[in-house]
Amino acid sequence: MENNNFEIYYRDGLKSGVSSEEATEKLSQLLKVSLKKAELMIASADRVVKSGLSKKKADKYYAALSRVGLQVEIQKTRPQKVMEQEDVTEPTVPEVEDYTPQCVNSVSNRTHYDHAVGAKKSIQLIFKGKGFEYFKIWIVNIFLTILTLGIYSAWAKVRNKQYFYGNTFIDGNSFNYTAKPLAILKGRLIAVGLFIMYAVLNQFMPIVGLILFLLLLAFLPWIIIRSLAFNARNSVFRNIRFNFTGTSWDAVKAFLLWPLLMLPTLGLILPFVWYKQSRFFVNNSAYGTTGFHIDATVKDYYKIFLIFLGSIILLGVAMSVLIAAFGVDPNNPAAMMPVLAVTGPLSLLVYLYMFGYLAAALGNLYFNTTTLDQHGFMSTLKTRNIAWIYFSNTLAIAFSFGLLIPWAQLRMTAYRVSCLQLKVADSLDDFIAAEEEHVSALGEQVGEIFDMEVSVI
Repeated sequence: MENNNFEIYYRDGLKSGVSSEEATEKLSQLLKVSLKKAELMIASADRVVKSGLSKKKADKYYAALSRVGLQVEIQKTRPQKVMEQEDVTEPTVPEVEDYTPQCVNSVSNRTHYDHAVGAKKSIQLIFKGKGFEYFKIWIVNIFLTILTLGIYSAWAKVRNKQYFYGNTFIDGNSFNYTAKPLAILKGRLIAVGLFIMYAVLNQFMPIVGLILFLLLLAFLPWIIIRSLAFNARNSVFRNIRFNFTGTSWDAVKAFLLWPLLMLPTLGLILPFVWYKQSRFFVNNSAYGTTGFHIDATVKDYYKIFLIFLGSIILLGVAMSVLIAAFGVDPNNPAAMMPVLAVTGPLSLLVYLYMFGYLAAALGNLYFNTTTLDQHGFMSTLKTRNIAWIYFSNTLAIAFSFGLLIPWAQLRMTAYRVSCLQLKVADSLDDFIAAEEEHVSALGEQVGEIFDMEVSVI
């Protein structure tokens, strides 16, 4: 069998005499991508565009891209397992082993996925983190952070993220977190300074403190944008950076204007807020130059919300009926103690199960309706598993006086990753890294100090 140890290297632009417009049109037709994407790909020279090829396949890619006018060459690379395919106009991605997931691969939102990307090849995400291995990193981070009066926290943050990124694999390749601790520290020191200023002014000059708080609130959209952009640009997979291009006005609507309606609507607008925030995050995120897109609807979020709310209301009614059945006076604490000893734990278990449902349903909806060009995702989180992990993690942390926090974090991450698959279309690896752009760490760290971390699921 022929070795798959060749790659196609795109050297330094177009051949002599080939116009950019002509090459863009030909590449767009060859790869069946938009003219804009083809133009970006042509502009991103000096990179490997396809690896893990047999000599026969490499010759085909070379011939096709040469006809477009790109200056490409065939190079030797390490062997990779690839699919054999005769037609170069529909390139493929590398094959992977059939990893057995820990979750059952059936999802309630599968229709969204099928509609968006159709039947695709599955690649199981893998998490290889070890409890004791991460515990050593975690305990050293805490010790050094205390010893340095918080200064080491920037390095601790990077080490933690690098561990989780580096142990999450897709098709044998792990993610990478590239943020520099010193850059984070600078932003964090400024944020701490602002926090101290606010605390002092609020104590001695409440009016001035209130004005400073309102100014911070006005800068909240900027903080959110910078935080998301910083994290995206420092998240790398296969040497291609992620990106975030949302605007401050988008953040204003998603995180200020719509949430302001929570009180007048008695919280019933919450699913709409979830919907807007998910769209804000996903539709403004990109892998290289290729954007993500989410197809979830407001109806999907309201369905999850109403099931959760209805279950909580039914639980309240059931508990009231049960208390009434005991025939005790609710205003008599002594008489209520035996009743609460029975109904309290039962209520807690039901509440825990319903929050497990909320986490699983929202997580599945988020991933199962998200696509990346022709590729999609499939998430199979289960309510009972999430609820059990929440419950057992809480007990483990409590009885270990916090020492099992690293184990609990890895346990939840491992489960979530084991329930996630990438659905890959047969296409050329045309994700081209966007131009490097310096994103200050300031926004993210201000967000951390003022407890404004951004989360959508």
